Amino acid sequence: MALNWTMLDATRAPVPLAHESTIMTVDDGAELILTIPDVPPAPGATAGGSGGSKRLKGMGKIYLTDQRVCYVPY
Repeated sequence: MALNWTMLDATRAPVPLAHESTIMTVDDGAELILTIPDVPPAPGATAGGSGGSKRLKGMGKIYLTDQRVCYVPY
């Protein structure tokens, strides 16, 4: 999986890709929590290395299509 940019239209909705169909949207109360370890994981490990990590939290909208999942913060 990759984190890539998405173009937004004037209403802050994702601009559709070619032949893309929207399956559903979550317009209110979508919460995204991203935890970033301070050290890359060792080979075969399931989490980051020792030490602290950074946790980011945001509220916004989620758009689910047949090609991607887009999170747009408020």
